[in-house]
Amino acid sequence: MSTIGKSRSRAGPAGFALVMESDPELRAALRAALLLDGHLVECASNCAGVLARRKNVGALPDELVLALGAGELDPDWGALKLALDEDAVLMRVAVIVLLTIRNGLTFPARARILQKPFAIEELLALVASDVAAAQRRPV
Repeated sequence: MSTIGKSRSRAGPAGFALVMESDPELRAALRAALLLDGHLVECASNCAGVLARRKNVGALPDELVLALGAGELDPDWGALKLALDEDAVLMRVAVIVLLTIRNGLTFPARARILQKPFAIEELLALVASDVAAAQRRPV
């Protein structure tokens, strides 16, 4: 019998990521990878969930990982995009977009885009660099 321990795959500070992915299996896989890398993770299945999170009391995520697919456009995408650009809370959060297809959507200038399929190591490296940058930022 073997035991699988939780260990960080790279040196660096732990962060707090909010993952938005509509597919429950992919959402669970992203969550598991970030947890194994030592990060705190919350998940939302849609843009409304991300928008609701900004009103919660508690720590602000260092990172938003937004998975946008080839299916129906989330009806709250416009509101979330506007909030990412103009909301005092969300403007401070780094954004990584996991994109299935180039479908004409526009993103905040600070967003970094990973085209699906991608290596999970690429995502973890981007999150690690964003978390380190966030911890150097003045409060």
